[in-house]
Amino acid sequence: MKGWLSRLEGRFTLAAAAAGVLPLLLVGAVAWYGLSRSYLNLAGARIESEAAHLQGSLDGRLETLVGVLGQTLDAPGDEVWALRYAAARLPEVVELRVRDDAKVLATWSRFEVTPQPLEPLARPGEREVWGPVWRDDWGEPQLTLGLARASSRFLEAQLRAPVLWDALVELRDPTLHAFLTDAGGRYLASSDRLEVLRGAAAPAAVLGGEAGRVFRYRDDAGIEKLAVVRPVERLGGLLVVEAPVQTLLAPLSRSLLVLLASVLLAMAASFWPGWRLARAVTRPLDELARGAGELEQGSLETPLAESGPPEARSAVRAFNRMAAELERNRSELEDYALHLEERVAERAEALRLARDRALEADRAKTRFLASVSHELRTPLASIKGFASTLLATDVAWKPEEAAEFLRIIESEADRMHRLVSDLLDRARGERGEFSVTPLMQDAVRLLREMEPRLRRLARGRPLQVVAPGGPLCVPLDAERIRSVLANLVENAVRYSPKGSPVTVGLTASPAEVRFSVSDAGSGVPAGMEEKVFEPFFRAAESGGGTGLGLAIAKAIVEAHGGRIGLERGGGATVFWFALPRGECDDVAGADS
Repeated sequence: MKGWLSRLEGRFTLAAAAAGVLPLLLVGAVAWYGLSRSYLNLAGARIESEAAHLQGSLDGRLETLVGVLGQTLDAPGDEVWALRYAAARLPEVVELRVRDDAKVLATWSRFEVTPQPLEPLARPGEREVWGPVWRDDWGEPQLTLGLARASSRFLEAQLRAPVLWDALVELRDPTLHAFLTDAGGRYLASSDRLEVLRGAAAPAAVLGGEAGRVFRYRDDAGIEKLAVVRPVERLGGLLVVEAPVQTLLAPLSRSLLVLLASVLLAMAASFWPGWRLARAVTRPLDELARGAGELEQGSLETPLAESGPPEARSAVRAFNRMAAELERNRSELEDYALHLEERVAERAEALRLARDRALEADRAKTRFLASVSHELRTPLASIKGFASTLLATDVAWKPEEAAEFLRIIESEADRMHRLVSDLLDRARGERGEFSVTPLMQDAVRLLREMEPRLRRLARGRPLQVVAPGGPLCVPLDAERIRSVLANLVENAVRYSPKGSPVTVGLTASPAEVRFSVSDAGSGVPAGMEEKVFEPFFRAAESGGGTGLGLAIAKAIVEAHGGRIGLERGGGATVFWFALPRGECDDVAGADS
């Protein structure tokens, strides 16, 4: 029973797919989205038209009201008769008063007891003044208006809000809702009178809407609405015309429901042919499942028979090809096992290549030792030669000549000292014992004090030191940083043309201090910018050096928490390193 239900479920799924359910649903969703947007755009245009119509009607009624009261104020003769005539023409009038600067000339009231005394609103120089809205004991809003004339005659009027409701009654579309607010955002007039009598405030989303533009918002009850807001300048409030989105889309929803019902009926009518088609498709699939089980056991010797619709026959053919391919792969694996000896030979070749790499490393070590020996022997020969020359008894050297020989001896001794220091630092680095002892130093002073030594390293080339005037405080190990600068200058001298200038610079930013050494050398080949800081690396055209100087310089700079690198451009190569800045509260001497 369970197997039959499962087969029926599969066939029903195939029938639903054949009937094109998913494409229809997708088309329906896209159609609903497009039609609803178009429908709402049309509704927005209709709401805008109604808002413009109502605003025109409202402005006309207010203009008529002001005109009638203005005629009353301008009428000669008996003021009481003029007020009664105005009250007869304007049933919304509650109280009227005419006065001048000194006294009240005439009054008229629709009630024996005035609910709210009139305030003197009218002011000289202002023909029309609308006062604040107040509400009587029943919650009905009352408007106040003041008119003034150059003859120092003034009129104050109190009006009932129905003068505004009459304008809203002209709403032509019964599906729309219109209301008017006062300057405080409370309902002043509305097609729903309860909103006005309660003195409720309009939704904040409406009050913040852009005037003259259609927008969507949700009211306090969570109902989504489409609305247009227009300002009423005379009253200081807003005219709002709105309608629920659900109400606007109701005709479209009914049409789509009819369409959906038609689609469901069509699906029901196509179920039987789809079910028959599913049976024709599932038979070959069952055969494929049986063949897959036999193939898993390694016993599929006879190809499956092709049957069913063209798609099912194609699937069976693909399965048979896969089974044949698996058989070929199994034969290849067996053949591979027979040729294991060849695999062993390949491994032996790999071992030979590894041995060659080890021999190459050993030769690199031999070259390094030979280079170190040469780098030690060259300054030693210079030191011994100039010392022997100074000790010769058959020549009387002038003091300046002797001093020059001693400077050369000192320079070569410094060179040997740096080489030995590089070797010791390299050894410490490999043992993990490399360290620095930073103290707060003035980088400008350190560079200036080292300038004579750098000029000796330049070997007669023009050397320029560029540094700012004020102090730049950096926590550093002075002796280590001196060795970094010496290495960079010696490297610039070695790899740049004879006679070309070398520039040592010092700049600062809020976060760090940057040292730089630039020369006019051929530079480092592209792609080798990081490799120059590896141990034992030397440029192909170089004729000296151990290849340790830049690697040790990088280790020293990084031990200070700094950065090192090189830049190329404008025919120059610039090696630089940057160290974090410190505060100049406690600066040690540059020689410490």
